[in-house]
Amino acid sequence: MKKLSLVSCALFPLILNAAAPKPYEPNTQSVVDALWNKASHELSASIFYQQSFGDEITFLDATFLGYYSTARYKGLKAAAGMLLAAPILDFSHGHGETYNDVKQIFLLNTAYVDYLDHKLGVHAIAGRYKANSEWNAYYSQGFQVHYDALPYTTLGVLASYGSAMVTNEYVTPFRMDLSSFGTYLLSADFELPKHISLQPYLYITGFFTTFGVKATMAYYITHDVKMETKMHVAGYSKYYPHLLPTNVNHKFELAAHAGSLNQEMAGIAWLEQKVKYLDLLEAKVGLIGTTLSGAELIDYYGQLTPFKYTVGMFWGGAITTYGSIGFHWDNLLEVKASVRGSFLPTGSVTSFEIKGEGEFPIWRQRNRYGQLKTYMKGRVGLNLTGVYNNTPAINFYGGNQYTLIRGYFRISI
Repeated sequence: MKKLSLVSCALFPLILNAAAPKPYEPNTQSVVDALWNKASHELSASIFYQQSFGDEITFLDATFLGYYSTARYKGLKAAAGMLLAAPILDFSHGHGETYNDVKQIFLLNTAYVDYLDHKLGVHAIAGRYKANSEWNAYYSQGFQVHYDALPYTTLGVLASYGSAMVTNEYVTPFRMDLSSFGTYLLSADFELPKHISLQPYLYITGFFTTFGVKATMAYYITHDVKMETKMHVAGYSKYYPHLLPTNVNHKFELAAHAGSLNQEMAGIAWLEQKVKYLDLLEAKVGLIGTTLSGAELIDYYGQLTPFKYTVGMFWGGAITTYGSIGFHWDNLLEVKASVRGSFLPTGSVTSFEIKGEGEFPIWRQRNRYGQLKTYMKGRVGLNLTGVYNNTPAINFYGGNQYTLIRGYFRISI
């Protein structure tokens, strides 16, 4: 039996590689171990600053985070996490967007129960957790189940009754704009010979249904260099209503109205090549094409491209080329740069994202066994982002013409 692919540790918001336990940690032997001795927690405070040049908001805020997770006991574990954001100053630059449009002041983003049974091949999670699935990559409110007792096969179902984007710069509420009755992702993963994986899926929402297939082939060209080729095709069947439900996000409403002008079925073709050297370096190049009818809402709950902001990438007639390169060193240093161009019949969108993050100990001490333990750590990050959009495509998160400098400093215990 292969390992279940459901990621349920739900890393705490804004903290890369937080102290949350891994999804495959062994069962503890007692309730005390699960609740206390081997449980995990994270408390942190951070200062975040965003300087905008263009139609975005400039702001400085403080964020306080709390996270607790039990260890696994008899297959079960649970976790809860929240954040509290406190604005210090903000400038809208006359574009109308305020701090409240960017961040929730308070959000309980993590609250889940997780069950894992290797003998039955079942892994399930219910509550609020980080989904990280195809077209549903943000924090999800609902449940997810994976079953892999069949040879070379994993089956999955995800039901989402709300999705929230939680990053350093954005904290949204759990939105149900795509459907008041939930969105549903049915998926399978078949392992074929020659290191080939075939992953069909069906994604059902209140505005569209998508059927897609991903084929992935991974292989080593040397002992240390791994290549991965991915081909992804999807059909996008629209049934956008002319009258939208009340209280939907304004930008979602604009995108839905624009997409309703052409209700024909759309298609997406996506090719990506990745090369990875050990666990240090990773590079990707990709090409995405979307047919003229467009798939404007497909990435509203997130996506698995190398970019946070994909405005225009899945709009009608878009051809996107992109590339990214990243360096990662033992959870202590991460550097990544990505650039893309999306070319539409109505214009083009160019964007880039460059970030660097580093973690370092502040207070370390040896325990009674002589082992060095970190009791307090710091993390610092710097980010440069640019989006230049001269098309009618709606950016769900942010403006259309801007360059941003972002930085943060965090202390965690």
